[in-house]
Amino acid sequence: MTYPLINSQRVEQLAYDIGFDLCGITTPDIIPEAKKAYHAWLEKKYHAGMAYLEKDPGRRTDPRQVLPEARSLIMLGVNYYQPNSEKIPEGHGRVSRYARGKDYHKVLEKMTERLINKIKEEVKNSSGPSFKYFVDYGPMLERAYAEKAGLGYIGKNSTLINKKYGSWFYISEIITSLQLVPDQVWPGEHGRCGTCRRCIDACPTGAIVEDGVIDARRCLSYLTIEQPSAITDEIASKMGAMIFGCDICQEVCPRNKKAVVTGNKEFLPESGMGEFVDARKIVAIQTPEEFHNLTKGTSLTRPKFEGLKRNAQIVLTNQSNLKNGNN
Repeated sequence: MTYPLINSQRVEQLAYDIGFDLCGITTPDIIPEAKKAYHAWLEKKYHAGMAYLEKDPGRRTDPRQVLPEARSLIMLGVNYYQPNSEKIPEGHGRVSRYARGKDYHKVLEKMTERLINKIKEEVKNSSGPSFKYFVDYGPMLERAYAEKAGLGYIGKNSTLINKKYGSWFYISEIITSLQLVPDQVWPGEHGRCGTCRRCIDACPTGAIVEDGVIDARRCLSYLTIEQPSAITDEIASKMGAMIFGCDICQEVCPRNKKAVVTGNKEFLPESGMGEFVDARKIVAIQTPEEFHNLTKGTSLTRPKFEGLKRNAQIVLTNQSNLKNGNN
């Protein structure tokens, strides 16, 4: 089937018009280095309890196994940065920046769907080209392909780092049968981390085991969000007031010194749970229904009822110990 093509510059302009801060085009070819690194990461069990990452790894390293007719990848980014308050209210836990507003999956899904519809309008044949899209949850090594598309480079803390937005941005991607000219910027025009190791030194649990490699079994983001079981006392004592996620390795990164505050109101605290959550209120919740009513529409549903209560109790214990000089 033939259909009118749209050029890459037009796709990128449509993305910016919709509200994306970053857009890059690349090919769906396998990235050998990323494939090798991913398999090595799995073999070392660094994925912790995320067993779904072991299923059909070929789909994660080869976009054509997801969409056989794929010719192009459209990699997209949206800035979510917002500053921290200086003081944490007593009895409250801090929420990672990315989760303070509305659930970003839902926001980016709508934005990505809008872009696909705009592209279909431009090619004037909605039944012609094929599209599949994902927001953080699909079988894609998204950071590797975003790097290849020129959105930034993968730093030592494994985040994707952009010259303007640092590492404070979400990623979504579109796999399409459209033939688009790729951006010729890989492996990244923004430089590398060089000899800097501030993220490695700052990680309270030593989760950054080598450049670009995270052992999720020690990562506070994984433990407070994904792990369903108890958190060891050793790790819990290092959580401080972090009730959901952890931003430490990004906060110390020199590339984030000039971060730009997001212009998307849906990601700001007033649109969701906010920067702080009353840990006492979380501990007092009695039923999953109460939990759902409190967290619905936000990313804080992810740890579920038991997980967030566990985190809240740890935060209260840490604050009590600090107050009483037990740390």
